[in-house]
Amino acid sequence: MPYSTTQTGHYKLFSMVFNRLLFTLTLGLLATLSASAQRTQSNVEPDYHYRNGLELFEKANYAAARYEFRQYLEPRRGDGAKSLLNTSDQNAVEAEYYIALTSLYIDEPGAELLVDRFVKNNSQHPKAGQLYGDLGTYYYNRQDYAKAIDFLEKAVRQGGSSAQQSGYKYQLALSYYNTQNLQKALPLLNEIKVDPNSPDAPAASYYAGTINFRNKNFNEAVADFRRIENNPTYQNQVPNWIAQSLYRQRRYDDLLAYTEPLLKRNNGAGMSEVALFTAEVFYQQNQFARAIPYYKSYINTAGAKAPGAVKFRYGQSLFRTGAYNDAITQLKTLAGGKDTTAQYAAYTLGVSYLQIQNPTYALNAFDQAGRLSFNREIQEEARFNHAKLQLDQNNGADAVKELTAFLKQYPDSKFENEANELVGEAYFASNNYPAAIAYIEGLKRRTPKINATYQRLTYNQGINDFNAERYQQAVANFDKSLKFPTDNSLQQAAQFWKAESYSAGKQYDTAIPLYASISKSSGADAYATKSLYGLGYAYFNKKDYARAMPYFRDFVSRGANADDRVQLQDATIRLADTYFATKQYENALRSYDQAISQNAPDKDYASYQKAVILSYVGRDAEAKAQFDQVQRQYPTSRFVDESLFQKANVDFEKGSYQVAIQGFTKLIQDKPTSALIPAALLKRAIAYGNLQQYDSAVADYKRILDNYGESDQAQSALLGIQNSLNDAGRPEEFSQVLGQYKKGNPGSTDVERVQFDNARNIYASGKYEQAIQSFLTFMQEYPSSPNTNQARYYVAESYRQTNDVANALRYYNIVIADNKSDYLVRAATRAAELEVKQKNYGRAVRHYQLIQSRAGSKAEQVTAQLGLMDTYFVYPKLDSAAVIAREIAAGGNVVPGAQNRAQLMLGKVALSRNDYKTAQTDFDKTIALAKDVYGAEAQYYLGEILYRQKKYKESVATLLKFNEQFSDFEYWKGKAFILVSDNNVALDEIAQAKAVLNSIIENSSDEAIVTEAKQKLATLESKN
Repeated sequence: MPYSTTQTGHYKLFSMVFNRLLFTLTLGLLATLSASAQRTQSNVEPDYHYRNGLELFEKANYAAARYEFRQYLEPRRGDGAKSLLNTSDQNAVEAEYYIALTSLYIDEPGAELLVDRFVKNNSQHPKAGQLYGDLGTYYYNRQDYAKAIDFLEKAVRQGGSSAQQSGYKYQLALSYYNTQNLQKALPLLNEIKVDPNSPDAPAASYYAGTINFRNKNFNEAVADFRRIENNPTYQNQVPNWIAQSLYRQRRYDDLLAYTEPLLKRNNGAGMSEVALFTAEVFYQQNQFARAIPYYKSYINTAGAKAPGAVKFRYGQSLFRTGAYNDAITQLKTLAGGKDTTAQYAAYTLGVSYLQIQNPTYALNAFDQAGRLSFNREIQEEARFNHAKLQLDQNNGADAVKELTAFLKQYPDSKFENEANELVGEAYFASNNYPAAIAYIEGLKRRTPKINATYQRLTYNQGINDFNAERYQQAVANFDKSLKFPTDNSLQQAAQFWKAESYSAGKQYDTAIPLYASISKSSGADAYATKSLYGLGYAYFNKKDYARAMPYFRDFVSRGANADDRVQLQDATIRLADTYFATKQYENALRSYDQAISQNAPDKDYASYQKAVILSYVGRDAEAKAQFDQVQRQYPTSRFVDESLFQKANVDFEKGSYQVAIQGFTKLIQDKPTSALIPAALLKRAIAYGNLQQYDSAVADYKRILDNYGESDQAQSALLGIQNSLNDAGRPEEFSQVLGQYKKGNPGSTDVERVQFDNARNIYASGKYEQAIQSFLTFMQEYPSSPNTNQARYYVAESYRQTNDVANALRYYNIVIADNKSDYLVRAATRAAELEVKQKNYGRAVRHYQLIQSRAGSKAEQVTAQLGLMDTYFVYPKLDSAAVIAREIAAGGNVVPGAQNRAQLMLGKVALSRNDYKTAQTDFDKTIALAKDVYGAEAQYYLGEILYRQKKYKESVATLLKFNEQFSDFEYWKGKAFILVSDNNVALDEIAQAKAVLNSIIENSSDEAIVTEAKQKLATLESKN
């Protein structure tokens, strides 16, 4: 309660602020008046100066008034200023009174001596007593309480009328009060407060009450305040003092009996303190529901000025009554602090968030409570709950780390047993299967439940090993899983994947009996069917096509309703291949037709094989038509070149050489970069020879020898040109041809081979600068070496490793332009990757198209398509990227992860077009295909779509699935939680956003993610 420094009462207040300017002007005026007075004094009436002095005093012109009073007194003094005045001259005495008074008012040196002399000389005069009082009042009103006390004490001692003395005592009491001399103030106030005639009695009672309160005399304070509770001046302040006094005395029942009726009558802003004490009493009595409305009333009035502890108790009351959302609203503004209240608020906030099913925010709240150490018990419990909640949210890795740290820090915790039990579960949830397996294997006692967990852990690790192509380790883990056959379905799965591991490791003879056992097992329909497929491939890869055939046939017949349509289509084509290999051509044709009708991913292969079979069985016209169909229907297929060649070969085989020549010529002219050019040239040369067109034959043979000297056709071309020259009667030319061939294709000497191998070893050791020099020296010394293109490729690779992109591309392009080397596809792949990085997308596209046309297998073709797809996306040519992505997605995982990657691309294309609905569908499909890195990226984009749509809560819920499904993918997990913090900012949950970013900074192992999180946190800190 602030101190009052003024009290008007019925006294006249003399309040005046002087400044030097006014004083200077006044002195000037006095000089003028003095001169004037000397001229006119003799003509002025006797009381002129006295009346002027009174008038100027009333106007607070004290310097001028003093001058007038002195002028009035001068003729009345006999021998100067020290002469005593005639006390019967009342005006003269009062003039001297006013001179003393005005001298003090204008801080004239020696003024206090004038006052004392006046009182001494005129002790019986009424003005003598009044002078001390007036001066005391003057200084009191100026808040110069020390001087006021000096004069008021004299005034009180000198005595006077009762009313006058009461006023002086009140002013003296408040002067003591304001100089903190409460001991002297209280007796005076006690005297005045009970004086029925004193207008200052209410005020005296009020101040007496405040002093008694400060002195902890609460009963007396209550009595003082009760005395004036209906006084208009104090009626709004008194209830607060009474409530506080009763509260301090712990007279809670009396307090409630006083405040509740009062608050029902008047619950305005002035009653906020009363409401607070009422709320506090109910809070201490655990009557939280009754405390809530009073806390609310107080906080609504106090606003931001309400103490944090009060806000906490209000929030706690809401929490205790189940009003969790309201509790959260109150507590979240406190939880971000650095004091005891913040720690308690954060912990209660965490529990509240759990009650409303918001575990993410609960995590952050417990994290904040656990960081503060004001209350060790709360800190311990918060940390345990945080670790426990990490596990509930499937944040297994974080849960393991936190639980182990908790047990180390709190070895005697009351949560020790529960924490130990949770560690095993956390390991499992963390997907850190090796650590979990080691943990369980280290246990001295294993319950059936733990063994069941062990069965699943070892199975999951076996699957991970299989996917990573660690087939030997996969088998070992599947064996561990099979030792504890708690779950029958898991046992069958482990048996099947053990067989798959052996088969993938090319240990077909070991895999076959395992597959056979599963295929005959009852109650294992799904894996029994899959085992037929595995058996078919095991025999197929052994080239035992007759034994592979029945398994593929049974799988196709059983798998008509299989979920994996791509696998069924593949088995259909493999069945056709076994028919073909065993010369069951009609069955093969039917199976290839079935695959084509199913729109199988390899339908171009099936169409091509069908044409080959037709040529084998002598149905030449149908075969040629089928080869044409392959070219028309699948213009980008790797079998287009083969179809051109085989169509010409049909005519060649039946002796239609002229027609065959036209076919081979079409291939040579239309597909100049085809790997079949040497074979087409050889066949055309033979056809020319058979038609006795020896010059054309010799030209084709020479072209092979000059341009494709390293090809398989070179030796046949050498023999062919010899025969053609002999048949043409020009055998002498062969010596020159042979000499040129030897010169261009010298046999590798030991020195050359050693030098080349040395350069390659330097490259393999990572000494790329030295490798460049070694290969360049090699090419200079052996310009015609068959290893030249390989050397060029390694020079390009070395430049790439040293970040010399220009020179790397230069040598890759030389290999590509030569168009003869086995390193062509590899060089084109590297060149395409570099061109993409250089944003030369057109060149990259051409390289990928070349790779696609030269692909020797379906896997190589798909790899090229993936590169082409990604390039089109960044080009951007979204339509082209989408077309290729659909082709890849339809073809299955010929290359591991290809289907998922393509499905992801379809989503990204739709997202780039802001087609959120289509993008969401494609991202959902990506996630359904596999929980791999592409699924993780898709999950992130699902969250981003919702963020863009301002569906912030839905976005957070989507992104939190990372902990359950994609916790191993650190980069995308980090991106997801950064986006969670962005959502929190959008929801104005700044404390939550900061907590998420702090967690990323402390736990992420990805430097780029940590850097981004730090930048975002710094931005938030600068704004708040």
